[in-house]
Parts: sequence; structure tokens; C-alpha cells
Amino acid sequence: MRSRYSAYVLGLIDYLVDTTLPAQKSSLDRQSINAWSAQSTWLGLDVENVEVLGGKPEHSFVTFVARWHDGEGEHSHRERSAFVQNQGHWYFIDPTVPLKAGRNDACPCGSEQKFKKCCAGYLK
Repeated sequence: MRSRYSAYVLGLIDYLVDTTLPAQKSSLDRQSINAWSAQSTWLGLDVENVEVLGGKPEHSFVTFVARWHDGEGEHSHRERSAFVQNQGHWYFIDPTVPLKAGRNDACPCGSEQKFKKCCAGYLK
């Protein structure tokens, strides 16, 4: 989570895309991500909790508060984000980007498990 926050601060949009679940990358709005990154003054990140859930592939939740200032004032956003580790890389499971997978389809994270047994439960 810290690396993704830093990418917003530094405008590293490619990194933000690359650390999102591969099956969701093509649906990301790069222009909006870039605009939010560039038009904000980033004020800090507080990681409140990390829950490593284990399993194969390994999943985790990170609860955080991000703060920023823009033309409309100062803001904060609290979120509990889901991540999955596959082939040595951690990927953000973006809840705003629909996954086109049925319960019995292969999981989009590439784990070779059924979606319902892998990432489906982390998209709430």
C-alpha cells in the first residue's frame, strides 16, 4: 500500500496500473488516475492494519487512511483494500473495476483455482 501511495505522490501511473490485478488493468481509467495524482497535494498515509490471510495464493487486507489537498479543499479517504500475491508480486484487487469471471471460472489472478475459491471473497 505504501508503494502505491508513493506512486500517486510521484505520478507513477504505470506503477499503479502494473500493481493492479492483471485482469483489471485494461479497464483502468489512466487519464483519471493521472489527473487525480497531478492535481492533488498529497498530505500523508496512515496504515491502520494489515491482515495477512495466507493461502495459495496468499491474500491480504490493508486498512489505511490517505490524505490530500486539491482545489476543493482537504480530504481523507479510509479504505480496506484487498491484495493477492501471485508469482512473487502483490496485486491490488480494485473493487471499482468489475471482474468478468463466474463463480466456477478460473480466477483472474492466475492462481489456476476457481474464482469462488480464490479472489471472489475479497471483492466486497
